[in-house]
Amino acid sequence: MKLEPISSPLLIEEIARVLREQIVEGAMAPGTHLSEREVGARLGVSRTPLREALRLLAGEKLVEVLPRRGARVAPLDARVVEDVFPVMACLERLAVDLACRNLDEGSLAALGEQLARMKAARERGDKRRFFIASHDFHEAILAAAANTTLWEQHRQLSGQVRRARFLSLTTDEEWNEALKEHASIYAALRKRNGTAAVEAVSRHLDTRKSRALRELGDDSVAKA
Repeated sequence: MKLEPISSPLLIEEIARVLREQIVEGAMAPGTHLSEREVGARLGVSRTPLREALRLLAGEKLVEVLPRRGARVAPLDARVVEDVFPVMACLERLAVDLACRNLDEGSLAALGEQLARMKAARERGDKRRFFIASHDFHEAILAAAANTTLWEQHRQLSGQVRRARFLSLTTDEEWNEALKEHASIYAALRKRNGTAAVEAVSRHLDTRKSRALRELGDDSVAKA
């Protein structure tokens, strides 16, 4: 686990961003104890903003704050995936439906740019950049949906779903499949076809869910 020192005026958000990336990408495994002293020393921050960042991540279900026992990375197992994905599917279906009604040329250009970044990362074999571009693609859809309540609810669940999505990209076939899924969503949005966009998002989430469950298998690693 490698953590770089942080210095930022938006310290709490920056701490949360760094820890979120470590958790989502599996560098911090489920169940890992998060010592305030150790993590704070590695990031070069004091305990107060670190605690606030951990509370923020707890709200996203990425961290569990345990009474008198500090904090740990939240479990990720089949139960979590089964619970979260149906709810996220509802939110993302609503997001693309609203986006179809609100899309302008600037929003479409942003989506096209993220899709191009995904293709470039795929060609380089850069999983991390591919995953970041995928996340930004979905964020661009949320921005086009222009619904603050939807965005807030989505953020609370997106951490767990991002962990499962990252887990679901392990083979060339899965990379290519994910790229095709995003291209299908983009094509439907370009046509302002809400029905097709909803169907494409549903297929995407169903595939990611099944792949994540397969990867978790019998050794879900999240020890309670």
